Amino acid sequence: MTKQAALATGIVVTGWALAVIAAEPRAAALTLRYDVQVAWIQAGEIVMQFTQTGDRYALSGTVATSPFMDRLFKWRGRFVATGRFHGDVPHSDTYLLWGSDGEREERSITFGGRTVITTSRGESRDIPQPPGSDFMSVTFLAPHCLVDTTLHDGEDLYHLQLVRASDETLALRPPYYADATQRCDYKFRYDDGSIRRVSLWMGHWQGRRLPVRVRVRIPLLPDGVMHLRTEER
Repeated sequence: MTKQAALATGIVVTGWALAVIAAEPRAAALTLRYDVQVAWIQAGEIVMQFTQTGDRYALSGTVATSPFMDRLFKWRGRFVATGRFHGDVPHSDTYLLWGSDGEREERSITFGGRTVITTSRGESRDIPQPPGSDFMSVTFLAPHCLVDTTLHDGEDLYHLQLVRASDETLALRPPYYADATQRCDYKFRYDDGSIRRVSLWMGHWQGRRLPVRVRVRIPLLPDGVMHLRTEER
């Protein structure tokens, strides 16, 4: 086994061990289900589970495009993030990400200051871990607007800058959340200087304050919107 393969194996084993420890049944798991829409199209679903024991947490989830969207672009993904809350802000120490478009798979494992990336084509890279916490932990577990934050996906660095915070009441029909929220409008700046605009609506549900609606604006394309389902269809 090469040194890089050994490092990757060690990170995988350690990362999954941390995920299992953090997700022990000492704390009940909170399940979050989001429907994803692009324009009028039901584009997919994100399902997550969150557990917390003391200040440690585990967040895991799956991402899948809808059958209709699969005709245009198919995507399946899984992730696991573990870490600790510093105050009420999550800081991850392990982040595992897997994605596939049906033809090519990519896996990345971030742990101990390094990220190992491998693909189904046999390609592999070992790079320094970007600073900050992973974007899934911060996006879905931080309970309020964040002024200026550094995020990463294991490979790339992003900067989240708050543009405006305001109160807004959502008036959506079931099965989606409809109540008072705090709206957080951000500039989402990539390390190459390109910018996306992201808005989060933070609401109270199941004893936590979390995103109940997320909107991503992409130039020249329809907005992507996620809605938290608070009841079954």
